[in-house]
Amino acid sequence: MAIQLISSPDYRGNAGVVAMRSVQQALTAALDAEDWEKVRHLDRICILLIDRVIASNRDDKAAVIDALSELKGVYAGLIAQCQREVTFLHAT
Repeated sequence: MAIQLISSPDYRGNAGVVAMRSVQQALTAALDAEDWEKVRHLDRICILLIDRVIASNRDDKAAVIDALSELKGVYAGLIAQCQREVTFLHAT
C-alpha cells in the first residue's frame, strides 16, 4: 500500500469562483430541504473557503467580488428563512 499525497486546491481566479459556487449550490439545496445540520456544516466550510479564496486572489479583486456577490444572496435567503421560522414559532 502506497501513500499518495495530493496537492492543495488552487483557489486563484475562476477556480475560487467555481469552488464558491459549488458550496453555494449545496447550501441552497440544504436550505430548500430545511436540513439545518447540513446548513451549519456548509456554513463552516464556507467560512474557511472564503478565507482561502481571498488569500489566493489578493491581486484579483474581481474574482473575490464575483464569488462573494453570489454567496451574499444565499445568506440573505437564509436570514429571511430564519426570520420566518422565528415568526412562525412565536405565533404558535
